[in-house]
Amino acid sequence: MSLKIKLPLVVSLLVLLSVAGVGYFLIRYEQNVLRGELARRGELLAKQLAGVDRVAFNLIARESEYLRLADSTLLFKRSSSSFEKERVLSAALSETVESPGVMEAVFFDWNGFPVLCLDAVNATRLREEIEDDDGPERVSLFQHPDSIHSVLGEPADGFTFTSPLLIGPDTLGFAQVRIDPSVLDRAIRDALMTVLPMLGGILGVSVLLSLLFSMFFTVPVSRLKKHALELSKGNLAARVKVRSRDELGLLGEVFNKMAHNLQRTYDEIQEKLVEIKRLFKMATEDGLTGLYVKRYFLELLAGELRRSIRYERPLSFLMCDVDYFKRINDTYGHPAGDVVLRSIARRLSVATREGIDIIGRYGGEEFAVMLPETDEETAWVIAERVRKAVGSEPISLDRIEGAGENRLTVAISVGITTVRGETSLDRLIATADRALYLAKENGRNRSAALALER
Repeated sequence: MSLKIKLPLVVSLLVLLSVAGVGYFLIRYEQNVLRGELARRGELLAKQLAGVDRVAFNLIARESEYLRLADSTLLFKRSSSSFEKERVLSAALSETVESPGVMEAVFFDWNGFPVLCLDAVNATRLREEIEDDDGPERVSLFQHPDSIHSVLGEPADGFTFTSPLLIGPDTLGFAQVRIDPSVLDRAIRDALMTVLPMLGGILGVSVLLSLLFSMFFTVPVSRLKKHALELSKGNLAARVKVRSRDELGLLGEVFNKMAHNLQRTYDEIQEKLVEIKRLFKMATEDGLTGLYVKRYFLELLAGELRRSIRYERPLSFLMCDVDYFKRINDTYGHPAGDVVLRSIARRLSVATREGIDIIGRYGGEEFAVMLPETDEETAWVIAERVRKAVGSEPISLDRIEGAGENRLTVAISVGITTVRGETSLDRLIATADRALYLAKENGRNRSAALALER
């Protein structure tokens, strides 16, 4: 048998074995990836379930413990508050179980005894009844703990995920989510249906290319490989010199066309990104001061307010207004007023904490400052610093035609309020606005603080 036949056969066999090996490891890798994704999803669901209202959980857990330890259930009476708290836990269980692939969600108390349990069979019915506030009967998952057969951390087959309910360093209980093992089997089967045809196509192309490679394409393919590697590393200017009109030459032309299309697409994407950033800036930033516009600032404030309430962290809010601003416009003209507003915006940015506090232009001459993780005392210090920074130096009007005076001293009044508990965005803004009004009534150029009404 001649070398012309032996070499192609040997190379084809090596390619076949290589593709088979790659296919095997690719399938195993896909299996591990899918299992890892399933584990991360299960852990995330368990953590989300563990974020349930601690007060509601503690009440139901103690009632469950009482029912478990009591001699008779006939003496056990539940309050309306108990039913409301159970409804909160039931809604969390229902939301978790309705997630794709979830078989069961369970709450356990601090001793590992089951409190409430919901499986996929009853999840839909429970959700419908919970959402029906006009229903004649209460929906209840509450039952004797001995009738719940779920065990904390079992079965330990990699599809049961548990997360503690913590209050500080103490464990109040546990949230457990059970994922259907068949989800992984279906995912692996779907992956195989995608990977196997791809491997078959790779094998066929590889055998064909190996025949050409074994004869006389070694050097040209090496050149093509070099440019392909450069392209994969981000060098979109990589091009192949086409020296023939055969299949390899065509491959080089296709490579060059692909690289050209990638370069063009990349340039188009960069242009669109620049345009998107420009439009986003136009939509969120005030053209005069460069601060956030009211609408976007309120979106940020609403999000921070939700976080403050959820994690029970302080949030302070300042409402600032330029004193006698109308007099400035009437006396020196609107261009001078614009210079004053820009100068105040810069001084506010300098006086607040970079990367922490958020400033927005709330109205014509009104500014708002959001102070995350800031208590009443610190908020007062920042408000005074802001107020003094605005009036620290006169504002130059040299470039304003007809302004008369070259330098103008301005002052602001500041209203302060701090969130420490459940409240609404409208109430927060209204309280800060009342505090600002109080500062104005007390003589302007001063700060005033009001506590939120509970």
